[in-house]
Amino acid sequence: MKVNGDNMKIKKQELLGITGLVRCTLRDIRTGKETIKIYKNLITTAGKVAIARRLINEAALASEGIITYGAVGTNATAPNVADTKLGTEIERKLVSVVSRASNVATIRTYYTTAEGNGALKEFGLFGEAATAAADSGTLFEHASIDITKTNTKTLTIECILTIS
Repeated sequence: MKVNGDNMKIKKQELLGITGLVRCTLRDIRTGKETIKIYKNLITTAGKVAIARRLINEAALASEGIITYGAVGTNATAPNVADTKLGTEIERKLVSVVSRASNVATIRTYYTTAEGNGALKEFGLFGEAATAAADSGTLFEHASIDITKTNTKTLTIECILTIS
């Protein structure tokens, strides 16, 4: 990069990035046994653009850059940065809890025994113009998961996003 004709190197620690993990906790309501699985997530291009627009107050929507829903699906296709929806969304829920500690945001979605049952292969966080309707809003992150959920289990999915 050149600034005023001078070569300027950007140090690695000066680059901004978002990384994340998806922690899935499956709890059997009969036995109390918990199974925890952790997966990497992918921040979509649409999600990155929404964050950039929010930073400079270029909001086209009242909820620009705000995540409001988590959704699970059954499609096993690998997530891609160009994704704008899940492959096969089967259940969408309002985000249950959001929190932040320093540069780490945690977004949690909870599914009861009656919700999201099946062979779950994908999870996504949606916001902006998202509603309770499948495929609505901006897909911020998309993760491949491998969870089999039945009507005797609850599922808590936590997305832990680190801004570094």
